Amino acid sequence: MRDATLYRRVFRQARPYWPHVLGVFVLGLLASPIALLTPVPLKIVVDSVLGTRPLPPVLRALVPASVGSSAAATLAVAIALLLAVTALGQVQSLATTLLRTSIGERLVLDFRSLLVQQVQRLSLSYHDSRGTADSVYRIQYDAPAIQNILVDGAIPFVSAAIAVVTMWIVTAELDRQLARCSSSPACTARACAANRAR
Repeated sequence: MRDATLYRRVFRQARPYWPHVLGVFVLGLLASPIALLTPVPLKIVVDSVLGTRPLPPVLRALVPASVGSSAAATLAVAIALLLAVTALGQVQSLATTLLRTSIGERLVLDFRSLLVQQVQRLSLSYHDSRGTADSVYRIQYDAPAIQNILVDGAIPFVSAAIAVVTMWIVTAELDRQLARCSSSPACTARACAANRAR
């Protein structure tokens, strides 16, 4: 059986779970923005508590005006923001793990049920010639491959590819020269530094 045919059969078997797969995919995409929020509290501490810069405009709109004038209040906001970002990251990770495990186990259960039905349709002469261990091995150990291919392989690959492309686009918007250097294998770190210093 060719690989393309095999993958088509795997995706056809997973068709009832596409809304759940889409949910895992969306949850995986949320990991990048949450990770980008992690250094923001440290920036607030360095710039607004230890330094003299005002709070970022988004935070100024959300907190009372008296917070920006007090270093202790600004530090409390930074700590609260750090706790909120950490909690958000943990909730995202927990939801992703629960949904991936649920989909994976259901896929394996459905696939094993299908294999058992197929094995029951085989003739006794087939079992006499191949032995029952062959069928049991396929049901027990080969069936989880559908989970490995779809849930543990395809979804993280697509999510990571989109995250890399998105990071490159953001980098290009911030600094086109840096984006060009990061996408060119011939461009070394020294060449990037020299180009940026000009």
